[in-house]
Amino acid sequence: MVVSKDGDARLLEIGGTAANAVIDYVRALREFALESVHGNRASADRIAAAQSGRALELMNQGLIWLADNLRISYGESGLLPLARMIARATERYTITVMGRAAPPISEGSRLSLRWRPWYPSSPADRLAEAQTLQTLCAAGLISRETATRSLADTYGIADVAAELSSIAKDTQTS
Repeated sequence: MVVSKDGDARLLEIGGTAANAVIDYVRALREFALESVHGNRASADRIAAAQSGRALELMNQGLIWLADNLRISYGESGLLPLARMIARATERYTITVMGRAAPPISEGSRLSLRWRPWYPSSPADRLAEAQTLQTLCAAGLISRETATRSLADTYGIADVAAELSSIAKDTQTS
C-alpha cells in the first residue's frame, strides 16, 4: 500500500465469524450438490464404527438408484447392443485385436452384463446369509443347489454343478 506522509494504513483481519460463514457456505453447497445427484448428505466422518455393506448401501440408497438407472441406460441399452453388434461382425469379417485375428463369436452365445454389488458384504453379513441358507436347506424349503447358486457370486463359484459334485466327493471321503 502506498499512502501519503499524513495517511494512515491499518492491517485488516478476517475474524473467526467470517471464516465460519465461509465454511458453512461451502458445506451448504456440498449438500446441494449431493442432493442434486441423489447422494447422501450424511458425513462419513461422523460414523464411528465400521458399517456392514448393507448398512452402507441403505445409507447411499438414492445415489445407488441413480447409478442403477444409468447402468440400465448405458449398459443394457447401450453397451450390450454394441457387444451383440460386434459379435455379429465377427461372423462376417475378420476382426484383429492387437495384431491377431479374433475368433468369431457365435450369434447364439448369450451375452449379459454382470454387475458387482455396490458394497462388499461384511463377514457378519456372509455368516448370517450362510446360516439362513443352512436352516432353509435343513428345513427342506430350498435345495442345496439353490443355496449354492445364491452364494456363487460372493465366493466366486463359476460352475455350480461342478461345485456340488466336489462337495459330494468331499462328504464321501470324510
